[in-house]
Amino acid sequence: MSVSFVGSLLCLTLSAGGSRFQNGHAEDRSVLTRGVTSLVAPGASPGPINASGDAFVLITGKQGKALAPLFVATKVESGRAVAGGHEGFFSSRSMENPSNGRFLANIVTWLSRKPLTGLRIGLLDTPGLNKPLSDAGAVPSIVNVKNIRSTLSDLDVICMTQGALDNNSSDQIAVMKFVKAGHGLLIAGPGWGWLVTQPGKDLLADQTANRMLVPFGITFEDGEVGAEYSPNGADSPLLVSDGAIDGLLKGGLNTSDIATATSTVQRTLSHQGINSSPLATEIKNLASHEPGNGIPSVTNPLTTDKPFSRLKAVIDANRYKQLSPRETLPDPSSSNFPGPVEPSAPRINKTLTIDTSIPAWHSTGLYAAPGETVVVTVPDSATSAELGIRIGAHTDTLWDLEKWPRFPAISTYKSIRLEDTQVANPFGGLIFIEVPYRCTLGKIQISVSHAVMSPLFIRGKTSEKEWADMLAKPGAPWAELQGNLVGLVVPISSARKAKNGEALMAYWDEMMANCYKFYAAPHHPRLEKYCPDVEISAGYMHSGYPIMTHIDVADTMCSLLKLRGKSWTWGFYHEMGHNFQQGAWTWDGCGEVTNNLFSLYGSEKLNGVTPSTYGDAHPAMAPATAQKRLAKYLEGGAKYSDWTSNPFLALTFFAQLREQFGWEPFSKLFGGYWHLTPSEEPRSDIDKRDLFMVRFSRLVGKNLGPFFQAWGIPTTENARNSVSSLPSWMPKNWPK
Repeated sequence: MSVSFVGSLLCLTLSAGGSRFQNGHAEDRSVLTRGVTSLVAPGASPGPINASGDAFVLITGKQGKALAPLFVATKVESGRAVAGGHEGFFSSRSMENPSNGRFLANIVTWLSRKPLTGLRIGLLDTPGLNKPLSDAGAVPSIVNVKNIRSTLSDLDVICMTQGALDNNSSDQIAVMKFVKAGHGLLIAGPGWGWLVTQPGKDLLADQTANRMLVPFGITFEDGEVGAEYSPNGADSPLLVSDGAIDGLLKGGLNTSDIATATSTVQRTLSHQGINSSPLATEIKNLASHEPGNGIPSVTNPLTTDKPFSRLKAVIDANRYKQLSPRETLPDPSSSNFPGPVEPSAPRINKTLTIDTSIPAWHSTGLYAAPGETVVVTVPDSATSAELGIRIGAHTDTLWDLEKWPRFPAISTYKSIRLEDTQVANPFGGLIFIEVPYRCTLGKIQISVSHAVMSPLFIRGKTSEKEWADMLAKPGAPWAELQGNLVGLVVPISSARKAKNGEALMAYWDEMMANCYKFYAAPHHPRLEKYCPDVEISAGYMHSGYPIMTHIDVADTMCSLLKLRGKSWTWGFYHEMGHNFQQGAWTWDGCGEVTNNLFSLYGSEKLNGVTPSTYGDAHPAMAPATAQKRLAKYLEGGAKYSDWTSNPFLALTFFAQLREQFGWEPFSKLFGGYWHLTPSEEPRSDIDKRDLFMVRFSRLVGKNLGPFFQAWGIPTTENARNSVSSLPSWMPKNWPK
C-alpha cells in the first residue's frame, strides 16, 4: 500500500460524514460497551486509534485535556472489526477487572453475531486470550502464521496483535477477505510501540493493522493515551475528523473540547499525502486569521485556543519531511527560535576528524542556517557504518503540550548513506555527526560545506583568545562548550558571558567526575550534555541525552560564580542523577529520590554545603523543615504510602543515613550492584528494599532493620533476621 494511496484514502474519509456515522452507531456502541464501566491495563501504555468514515469510538482515554479514542469499531462490508490501543487490556491481570472481561465478551459476540458459547476464535500472536475465552465457553485455538489461510475457514473471529502479519501482504489480504465475508477481527497494540521496534518503517504504510484497516476508517497512531479508560464521551462527534472540524469552525467549545477536536484532526493530518488536501488548505487559511498568524513565539505561543494554528504546524511538519534539501526554505518561526544567523556571517567549508570509537553526537563548531542546504562528505567506507547528520540540538517535541512557544519539532536527522549527503532544516541548528555505538571505522575525515561558524570551546585545546575571537565574529545564534566529560549547548548571548571557558568546564568536569564516583558507575564513552530550550517536553528540566532545561538557566550554566554558589545547582545535579539511577536500588517511591542523593552529594562536594546547611541547596531539606516533616509523618502513623508519595520525606530517610555514616557506604553499595549475579538481582520492590537494607547494614556494621521499621518501610523478616546479630542503630535526633 503506497503512502500516496493511503493519503488519498484519508482525504476521502474526511468527507465521509464521520460525525453522522458516530451518532448512527449508538445501538452498536451500546451493545459493545454494555456492562463496561472502566478498563484497566496494568503496566501498559496504550496508543490512540483514529476514527473516520464509518468507524465509531467505543472507549476513550486522556491525552492532556483531550479525549482520545482507544478502542474503535467499524463494519467491513459483511464483516466487522474492532481495533484497540494495547493488547494489555486482555492480559490475565487486566481480566481480573470485571469490565475488561465483559468488554472482551461483548467484542467477540458483536464481531461474530453469535453467542459466546462454542464461538470459534483464532488467536494469532495473542496466546493470553486462550484462558479467558475458554473459561467463558468459547473455543479458542492458536493460529500459526504458516497455515493461517488454511485455518480461517474454521473460524468465526480472529484476534491478533498490530504487527502480527508485517511484511506478509498475501496473508493480510486473506484475513481481510475472511472479515469481508461476514466474520470478525480484533486487533490491538500501541502504534508508538510498533515504531520503536521497527526503525525506519512507516506506521501507516508498513504496519499490519493500518494496511488492513485504513480503507475502513481505522488508523493506529503514534503517541500515548492515559487513564481513565472508559466509554465516557465515546459518542462525542469531536472524536471523528469531520465532526472535530465542524466543532472548531462553529466555536463555543470549552478548553477540553477544543483540545479533543484539535487532537482528532491532528491525528488525521499526521499522515503523509494529505498536506495538499482541501482540508489542509482551509486550515492554513483559518490559521492566518488567528492571533500571531500561525507563527509561534515566546510572546505569542500557540495555545489550545488557536486550534487552526496548531493544526497548520502539523501540516507544515509533514510537508517538511517530504521536501528535498533544495526545496527547503526557512520556516517563518525560525527567527524567533532557535534564532537567525547574523546577516554578515560567511558560509564556510570545514574538514574535521571524527573518532568513531566515541559514540553519539560529535560537535562540529558549525551551524546550518535556516532553510539552507549543507553538504556532508565522508569516505566511501563510512557510507555503510550507520553514521548520521543531525541539525539542531533541540530534540524535544512539544506536540502533546498545551502551549507551543516554538515550533513543536525543530531537529532534523538524516542517515549518511552516500559519500555526499545533502541536508537542510527549515529552522537551522547546530550540526552534529552522529556515530552509532560500537562503530569500528576508527578516525575518519569528513567535510562540511556551506555552513556557518558556531563558537566551540574545547577544554585543553581552545585558548581564551581563540574563544573570545570566535564569540566576537558574526555567526550562529548558538554555541557550545566542551569539557572532558560534559558538553554545554547554549545561546550565543550566554556563551559571551563565559569569559573563562577553561575554568567553567573544569567545574562541569569536576561535577561529572563526582557523579561517576558517587554512583560507582563506569564512565560513559560519550560526553553528557545539557541544552536549554524555550519549552521542553516535560517538567522544568528532564534527564536524557541531552539533559534539557528551560532557557532561563542558560546564563547560570555559563556563570562560574553561580555554579560555585549554594542555591543554583540543585536541578543540574538532580537530572544528572536521573541519568545514573539503577532500578535495582530504586524502589517504588524513589524515582525522584535516589537521583537527589547526588543533588546532596554534589552540593557538598562542589558548593560547600553541609548536612547542617542542606537548606542552602534546597529549602525543603533544611534540617528544621525535615524534622517537622518527619514528626508529622510519624504522628500520622508512618504510612508507607505517604513515604512513597513525598520525595523530600523519602530523601530525609537517606539523608539520615548519610549524616551518620557518610557517603562512602552509598558508593560502595552502588558499586556492588554492578557485580550482582542473575540470581541476586532483585525481582520485586520488596526484594529491592531487602537487598538495600541488608547490604547497607553490613557495610556500616549496624542493624538497620529497626530504622526501616521505624520509618514504616516494609522489609521481610528473613532480611531483618539476616542482620540481627549486628548492633541496632537509630538516629540520635529521632523524634520522641
